[in-house]
Amino acid sequence: MKRYLSAVLLFCISTCSYAQGMFGAHAGIGYTTGYQSAITPAIEAYYLHKITHRIYAGGALFLQRYALTATQTTNSPITYGDIIAIRQKSSFLFIDPKIDYGIGYRKFIHVFATFGPGIFMGGRQWSDTHKPYWTTPGGAPFGADTIAVNTTYNIPSVVMRLGFGVMERIPTHRYWNITLSQEVGFMPGGISKGNPALQTPYISFQVGVMHKYPHVFVEY
Repeated sequence: MKRYLSAVLLFCISTCSYAQGMFGAHAGIGYTTGYQSAITPAIEAYYLHKITHRIYAGGALFLQRYALTATQTTNSPITYGDIIAIRQKSSFLFIDPKIDYGIGYRKFIHVFATFGPGIFMGGRQWSDTHKPYWTTPGGAPFGADTIAVNTTYNIPSVVMRLGFGVMERIPTHRYWNITLSQEVGFMPGGISKGNPALQTPYISFQVGVMHKYPHVFVEY
């Protein structure tokens, strides 16, 4: 009986000793680079399990908010029905598988990549459209004005995102670290369908905390 108990204890110790990884959370700011953009919040929480000495794999929840104005330019004369600008404020929650690679002996610098779907969490989109403001009965349109049309229906309910980034960690008390993260994300399908579609990278800068499991939990 004692031998069985000893075997179970040794199995638990060996399992715990290899259950290595890290988890953390970031908060910061982000903005789009393709259009006129306001600075918006970006929040992330993640867990990574150690695969090899340098490679970690896991997942992340990443909330991003967009606030942009896309001005449309054309060499052709503006006609009735043309879109002058698109204004969008939206939020997406990304559910991202994540792979991470530690650099150096202490692995104070990590590079990572993510890819996964983002769910539309809410927001509005308006398209400023060139329209006539007066039409006589049986006559031609007279004058023109810019009318804001609600085109929120053009925001997709699910988007795909590919992200690349760098994280620097600063060790503090025990196994806790302060982290700095910089990431750029690309959405091949865009954040607004229709014509014209909106497609732009999103850059974020975040500060956070991370807990890194020790290399060995139990020494004997």
